[in-house]
Amino acid sequence: MSTRFETSAGLPRCYWVHEPDGTRWLVPGCMSRVHDPDTDSCDCPTLAEELAAARCERDAAQRSYQGLREWTDSIIAAVHAHPDGKKIMKTAADRAGRR
Repeated sequence: MSTRFETSAGLPRCYWVHEPDGTRWLVPGCMSRVHDPDTDSCDCPTLAEELAAARCERDAAQRSYQGLREWTDSIIAAVHAHPDGKKIMKTAADRAGRR
């Protein structure tokens, strides 16, 4: 039975496959283990490193979303301030409903 661990980004990590007859073989996920399967210096990211990277990615996505949200809110406010704002919003809603 094999056990495979992967990073959150979907990149393979080093893992061992255990065969029913007791043998095992390594599927390397980093160059250190490619060169020496028994080395203790695996270059695969630790869970702490993966968590830090995921948090950075999440923070960037939140900043991007907030920027888009502010842009959208500004456009909506500008349309509502326009003399034909209600007509423009109704036309936009009608077009969105057709899709």
